[in-house]
Amino acid sequence: MKVLLLFAVFSLAPASLLFMYARTGGPASGKEVIFQKNLRYAFMADGETVDLGPLTPWPWIRVCALDAGLSRAEVTAVLGFDYDNFSELHWLHLADTWSLIFIDVEREASWGLARPVTPVRIHRKDLGDLVLPDGAKGQCIDQDGRLVITRRPAAVGESPVVVHLTDN
Repeated sequence: MKVLLLFAVFSLAPASLLFMYARTGGPASGKEVIFQKNLRYAFMADGETVDLGPLTPWPWIRVCALDAGLSRAEVTAVLGFDYDNFSELHWLHLADTWSLIFIDVEREASWGLARPVTPVRIHRKDLGDLVLPDGAKGQCIDQDGRLVITRRPAAVGESPVVVHLTDN
């Protein structure tokens, strides 16, 4: 009986991990948690625009907003380069999530040139919805660009915030 119980526990662990990745997009990174908290506070302020620079504790020169459900080719087209860690964007298929991809300059690493990229998922109901230009799957702005905030009536449990990216 103990062997069967142990077998059941060990066989359920991989299934529960697979379920978590499929439903939630996987665990959030420390950077992602900090950014989401900072962004929530920025959305609660009275301003109509948000400067992303002070919200991020990492360096970046360009940020791209990606809609949900994009293929690798579509992400490459938006970013302008092939993102090596595309397979780690476990949440990209979720319709209730969009992404901000922070991109820094290429730099020399011990294995060659490396481009630091920090992806962050944004939940439409929890933080804010994204509006992209007509027909666009994503949009990029330089570090001096901003998120423009509009607010709409929303039901309890849904964010009233709608954002779009704009260059200064």
